Formats: sequence, C-alpha cells, structure tokens
Amino acid sequence: MSVRKSVTTRAKYDGHETRRVVLEAALEAFSNLGFEGASTRAIAAAAGIEQGHLAYYYASKMALWQQVIENFAREGEMRLRRHIPPECGQDPIADARVALPDFLRSFADNPRLTRLMLQEFSVQSSRHDWIVENFGRPVWLLLRPLFEALHADGKLSGAVPAIAYFSLIGSALITFGNPDLVKSFAGENSEHAAWVDRAVDHMMRPILSAA
Repeated sequence: MSVRKSVTTRAKYDGHETRRVVLEAALEAFSNLGFEGASTRAIAAAAGIEQGHLAYYYASKMALWQQVIENFAREGEMRLRRHIPPECGQDPIADARVALPDFLRSFADNPRLTRLMLQEFSVQSSRHDWIVENFGRPVWLLLRPLFEALHADGKLSGAVPAIAYFSLIGSALITFGNPDLVKSFAGENSEHAAWVDRAVDHMMRPILSAA
C-alpha cells in the first residue's frame, strides 16, 4: 500500500517583485514628502513589508533614494541616446525635432520623478551633487553638441546654448512636475496626452526659432 505524502504548497518568494513594489512606494514618498519627510518605516508599510526587511535590500535611506533615481531616471537619457546620432550636428534641426520632444515627454511620463528631481535640483545638498554628477551633467554633455549646432545654425532665439538648454529643462521640470498645481491654478489636466503635446510644442518653439 503506497503512502501519499502531504505536501504544503508555499507561495514562491519573488525578490524582484518586492524590489519593484518598494521602489514604487519610495518614489511616491520621496516625491510627495521630500527626502527628509519620507521615513523608511512608512515606505516599508506602503510596500507591505517589515522595516527590517527593507533594510535587507537597502542599507540606508540614502541608498534607497539613489536606487529610486537610478531605476526611474535613466529612461530620459536612454531616449536621447536612441535619437541623437554620433555625427550630431550635420542636420541639427532634424535631430532636435526628433530627440527633444521625446526627451521632454519623459518628464511628463513620470511626474512623481520630475517633482522629485525638481526638489533636489533646487537645494544644495549631497543629493543635489549626486544627481548633477550622475544625471544632470551627462545629459548636458550629450545635448551640448546639438545645442551648439543649433546656435551655429541661427536657432535658439539668439540665446547661447547653455541658456537655451537650462530654459528648456527648467520649463519641463516645473510644468510636468506639478500636475496638482496646474490643476488648482488653471483647472487643466497636465497629464492628458493632448495637453502634454501642446506643452512640448510650446517649449520647442524657442529652440527652433531663428535669432
């Protein structure tokens, strides 16, 4: 007589999914409350895990914050690299029309991250320095040849490349990082696709305008 063994089925642990949930919860907390206001206890609770379990993945709040930026902020830079050719400058207007609108939409696609970046760019801190070195400066260096070529072609409304660049990035950060502010001031949904398209078109006009 064969004896049938009882088997207890246990849910398979998914560390990758846990990390994804934690990073989503952390992005929400950091963007809404800032670095100082967000607690790891609250982030762990929002992710449905114990605070000690969170520490297993991220040794400090700073490490968690950095991973949030790394996880969500690379998309914009990747979009630029897909669109900007190595020989950028041969047809800067065509390159700008393809690369820059898609890059600007990356700010609109994740308003929580955009709001977080706006917060950190606005305050001098070690986090500010880290974002500048790991994200801000690489994007500027990637786009600088394009802006210089546009300037040489008589575009940018007469502004020098750095002014045109920072005006463009500043507009995207403020416009797409504050959907609640736009809603309360103007009663409009700044996350709606048609609204984003109009905003991007407006931001692009000074870039492609002649002096």
